[in-house]
Amino acid sequence: MIVFITYTLFFAWFIYKNAFFGLFNDGHLTKKNLLFVFILKVLAVPAFYLLFKFSYGGITKLDAGKFYSDSVIMNNLAYIDVKEYLKMLFGFQDDSQGSFFFNTCINLTDNWDNGQVKDFLYNDNRVVIRLHSLIHFIAFGSYFVHALFSCFLSYAGMFFLYKCFKEFFNGKELLLFICISLFPTLWLYTGGLLKEGITMFVLGTLLYNLKIIISGRRTSKLVIILFLLLFVSLLLKPYILFYGAVVFALFFILHKSQFKFKSIILLGSLLLIILLINFTTVIFKKRSLLQAVQKREMEFKDLSTGGIFLLDSSKFVRLAYDTNLVNKIKTKPNHYSIKKNVPYTYWEHTHQQDTLQCAANNDTATIYSLVYILPKAGSAIDVVKGSHNLFVITLRSLYFTTLHPLFFNAKGLMQQFASLENVLLAAALLIILIVLCLGKQEKFAGFTFLFFGLSLFVLIGFTTPNSGAIMRYRAPGAIFIIMSALYFFDAFKHIFKKIIN
Repeated sequence: MIVFITYTLFFAWFIYKNAFFGLFNDGHLTKKNLLFVFILKVLAVPAFYLLFKFSYGGITKLDAGKFYSDSVIMNNLAYIDVKEYLKMLFGFQDDSQGSFFFNTCINLTDNWDNGQVKDFLYNDNRVVIRLHSLIHFIAFGSYFVHALFSCFLSYAGMFFLYKCFKEFFNGKELLLFICISLFPTLWLYTGGLLKEGITMFVLGTLLYNLKIIISGRRTSKLVIILFLLLFVSLLLKPYILFYGAVVFALFFILHKSQFKFKSIILLGSLLLIILLINFTTVIFKKRSLLQAVQKREMEFKDLSTGGIFLLDSSKFVRLAYDTNLVNKIKTKPNHYSIKKNVPYTYWEHTHQQDTLQCAANNDTATIYSLVYILPKAGSAIDVVKGSHNLFVITLRSLYFTTLHPLFFNAKGLMQQFASLENVLLAAALLIILIVLCLGKQEKFAGFTFLFFGLSLFVLIGFTTPNSGAIMRYRAPGAIFIIMSALYFFDAFKHIFKKIIN
């Protein structure tokens, strides 16, 4: 904790002294403003840790704890074999079973292989683990230092997101920065060693670089940085990062143009891009984007039912949530064999869309690596409910990502807090809807923020049948809905005064 406090004071001092070496210089935000928001953001680090300590017994079995322990294992590799560590750092490691890297690292990790299926909606854990293996050199064994660096990265990304869009919020710059940085769920999860911190860093720097380049201020340095950020966006939450790059590249181009009906052109351009991508995936992947999304939804639903999830070179296995069904391999941590006559469900890697059943296991020799041991989710939801109507599924997705839970159907303290956040989102959407229908203000920027946020909500609602996970995954999209409401707020006040008078 002493190291965490020392680093926090270091960051705070340089933010106040010189806007962190000029990185956060801005004509509308004072150094006191920057320091105030930073301190509030850093409070998320102990808040996240204490919340999950008292609610779930700690972070060890959660992603934050697993990312930390995996990064320690990867960092230890540097002291065993520097060459192998560098190969791991740049993605040239040998992951094959029986290799030095497999035996030294993969056998001991929890999250290195999870999220590593090279398919649609690619979401790689390894970006986070590699980064934090580097941070471990200066973290002195402290989880809180890792969480602080994650928090600081998100702060930097949110500052660049603010710089990217502040021209649309004249007179409300500080409020914009606060809304982006302190939206409750995003504030909480960027205080842990999770993907959210680096995701917000990449999103902010990616969109800011895009804006500069599209405006005509191209340099070779900026172009190189942009391509690096685009590459990372294809690995780490591409449904937010790469999709966001496409949407806002179109937005920046259209905003400076003289075209009329910019919102229609934006939607039409996106539709053409999606159709082109869909055509490409059907040819090369033999599967449409909708089928890929449906597969993701089925996988998440399988996880929400709970169980023991195992993996070998040929199949992915799910057993009931009962450790008596497996034998632990003493010589290999996180490896198990399945006991005789145990039933299980499995998916073969060669045709992952087919769910297969084994009524009674006869193979007790095969050794599987552990993926998850999960109890049944207490907040599971069913967006599809057997419907094949895309419009109905979209409406259900929006309901579960914006209005569920709402106090009366909330379970536990976390869902009560979620209800408060949903009231905030509902109020924002009401403001936006009123101005879109009655207001005369230029609507293109506000419409784009709204569209990006809601389109993420639909995708997340469809593919994530768990209300707890939805709260976390929707958070980056939620801030764009808040931004849209803030953009339209002056017009809303004008309409409200006219109605009263």
